[in-house]
Amino acid sequence: MRKNSFNTTGRKTDAYLLQALHILFTEIQKLKTAVLDSIQADDDKVDLRDTAFVKDTVGVSDRTLLRYQNLGLIRVHQRDKGGKKYFKLDDVLRLKRYLNS
Repeated sequence: MRKNSFNTTGRKTDAYLLQALHILFTEIQKLKTAVLDSIQADDDKVDLRDTAFVKDTVGVSDRTLLRYQNLGLIRVHQRDKGGKKYFKLDDVLRLKRYLNS
């Protein structure tokens, strides 16, 4: 009997599993966003802050803030016609607490 005959999974199988987990994670994030949007659809009094405020409050750069958006740690709540991003103050404070913990 060979030394490694019990291990039938290879690197390709591991890569496929990681890819499947990544796809599953992104789908869960989309569902979470959809549910949160449906629950919080009636926010009339939302306190919005621009990107400069978020960067100063959290203490990150433009690139890092964009990375946090891609990871789903903070969401853009609204954009104006010029493309300027606005975030909810609650989300900004939540991100700051998350990064400082």
